[in-house]
Order: sequence, then C-alpha cells, then structure tokens
Amino acid sequence: MTLAEELSSYAEDYWDFSEYRNGSTLVRYPAVMVAPMQECILKEIIAADNTVHNVFDPFFGSGTVLYEGQKLGLDVLGFDINPLAALITKVRLEGIPQAKARDCINSLNTRITMLIGNVSPYSFTNIKKWFNDDIILSLSVIRQAIIGEPDKRIRHFFWCCFAETVKRYSNTRTSTFKLHIKKAQQINSTIDDSIDFFRNHIQLHYEKFACKNNEDRKIDVRCGDSKHLITSLPPNSIDLIYTSPPYGDNRTTVTYGQFSILPLLWIDKKDLMLWDDSLLDKFTAIDTASLGGTIKRERIRNNAYSEYLHGISPTKQKKVIAFLRDYELIYSLLARVLKPGKLMVLTLGNRRVDNQEIRFDLFNDSLAKRFGLELDSTISRKIIGKRMPSKVSTVKNCGAVNSISKEYIKVYRKVKYND
Repeated sequence: MTLAEELSSYAEDYWDFSEYRNGSTLVRYPAVMVAPMQECILKEIIAADNTVHNVFDPFFGSGTVLYEGQKLGLDVLGFDINPLAALITKVRLEGIPQAKARDCINSLNTRITMLIGNVSPYSFTNIKKWFNDDIILSLSVIRQAIIGEPDKRIRHFFWCCFAETVKRYSNTRTSTFKLHIKKAQQINSTIDDSIDFFRNHIQLHYEKFACKNNEDRKIDVRCGDSKHLITSLPPNSIDLIYTSPPYGDNRTTVTYGQFSILPLLWIDKKDLMLWDDSLLDKFTAIDTASLGGTIKRERIRNNAYSEYLHGISPTKQKKVIAFLRDYELIYSLLARVLKPGKLMVLTLGNRRVDNQEIRFDLFNDSLAKRFGLELDSTISRKIIGKRMPSKVSTVKNCGAVNSISKEYIKVYRKVKYND
C-alpha cells in the first residue's frame, strides 16, 4: 500500500489518542504534540521510503518530533525561537552521562545544603512581584548550586528541573500561559518547599535521560528566527520536514514567550542559546519576535489574504496579515530545502479571530500549489488532553471564544525541483 493508504487504514478515532496523557514531564510546555502519534506516522513514512535519513522541525517546541525521530534512527535538525525550548530539546536529545549522573546529583545536593543561608538573593526587574521573598532566597541557593556543576550536559538537565521549579513557585496563575498575577490570598498562602521539590524532580527524571554514550547521534539544534536560519540550509537537502507550525501570532494564540520568560530570567545566560540579548528585556519580546509578532504597514483592501479576513475588525486584520505574510515566507523556504519526492508533514489548526474561523489548513493547501508540493494525505483528529486553555479570548457581544479543538495532519509531497 501507499503511505496515504496506510494512514487511511487506521480507524477514524485512532488519531485522537483519547486515552493518552503526557504524565510527569521534565518541564511542562504548552501545546505539546502527541508523542505516540508522531512515532506512528514517522514509522509509516520510514517504512514507505527507506531513503529517509534525516528529519527537520523548524518549530520544534519541546522537541517531540525530533525525539521520536531520533529513537527511530534519524539524524535530527531543528530550529526554535525560544531559548527555553532549545534547552529542553537539547537535554531530551543529548541526555546526560550515565556514569557520572549519580555522583553529580549528590554533589549538587551537598552544594545546596552548604549554600543555604550563605547566598545573596538573586535579582531582576520586578522579581518581588513574581516571587515571595523566602522563595527568592531558596531559588537563589538552587541557582548558585547549579552554576557549580562542571559537566555541561548535566548542568543543562539541572536547569530544566529548575525551570519547572521556578514555574511552580512563581506568583503567576497556572490557568493561562500569559503572565497574570495570582490573587493575594494565594500568594500569601504559598509554602516554600521549593528546594525539596527541585531535589525530588531530579530524582524523578534523571534516569530517563541517563545514557552511556550519544556521540554517534547526529543532533543539530539551533535557537533563532527560522526565517533566517532556514536560509543557511542548502536547497534540496532535507529528507523529511515534520512540524507543527504556529497557527497564528504568539500574542493571540499560545504565548510561548510569556510562559518561558520567568525561568529564562533565572537561568545562567551562558547556558542559554540566547541569540538576541534583548529577548530577556521585556516579557513580551520572544512573542513579538515570533511569526506575525511585528505588524508593518499592511494594506487591508485588495490584500492577497483578503479571503481569510471576512468578519474580522481592521485592527485584527493587520495581525492576521502579518502572520500569514511571515508564514508564507517560511513555507517558501521550507519548499526550497526539501528534496524532490520527499514529504512535508504539518500539524495544523484553524484558530478563531473575532469569532471567525481562519482556514489555516486551506491556506497551507494553497501555498503547497504555489511552491511545488501536492497534497498526499490528510488526517483529522480531535484535540484531547492537549495543554491549552479552553477559552482563548473574549469578543464583544460574543463572549469567550473557544480554542482550537481539532487538528489536521497534512502530508505534502514535493514534486518540483528547486535551484
């Protein structure tokens, strides 16, 4: 059977993975992909084409596609604009040295004990808004203890455990990815057992990442703007592109940057793939730098994207245009680097703006035709258990707008050769 026939042979509700739950994770990250679904599709692709040796994800997030591809023996290449995503993904792909992990953890715990009461509180702008004084002191102890770890891979793993600790003990609400302060009663009732949580989190996860040797793995993880990074890749060089691109600009969909900024402000900069220091200057900087984050002087009338703007207010139309413009550029670059005859797999969702659905799936179909790809197959699935808010915005006279509840996995095949 062809790949399309294989994918369509599964029961319609199979792809919902209704019983799958991500469970305990190293760092809880927004809107992560369903790992067993990516594994299944990757296996089918490799079975159908044994010349697929590498996979490229230009928006890797927490690294699910790259991790599943690596397990199946593929060389992995990925880009993401978020330094926290890059840190998490590097740890997932590189692991930590098995031989020294236990000793390094013991040394870390010793340093923590010795540093309690002997460390000045760490500081950054508005730190006392987001953390209680006692928690600042505890997190400062952990931070200094991590800095004292000489092994880079193990230190990166510690930073990931620390990132989860920072999120858990901050004064931000957990019901949203945006930075919103908790109620005073919740803040005042917070108990500082952050050091115990951090130590337990390490114990819970370190064995999952301990590996004897990973020098034979070909791993290329880069942090930066994909619009620029993709241009460094040779034409017709990628065997498989597999990603879930943003469905809209971060500020009006999932604010990955705001979600990540507090851990990033605590982590030692030398261990971050920080491609632009200004990303830490404002809480919104990462989201502004993402696709569609910068609104230029857009033409609304007779715009190339007019069919996707019906019923949307002029101000929000500009945001939609900015995103679609940036995404079209990315798509053209991806089509350029994909080898002829090879696949681009996209997980897509149709967001609502002013309660109007934007058919992002059809927009991708139109781009495929323009840039030399054809639709090979489509899978639709219900989003069950994905870490996203059920309501994402409020529209006047309409109330709260539902978030995306359905996804489309679109498989495109490149039919045109690019110079």
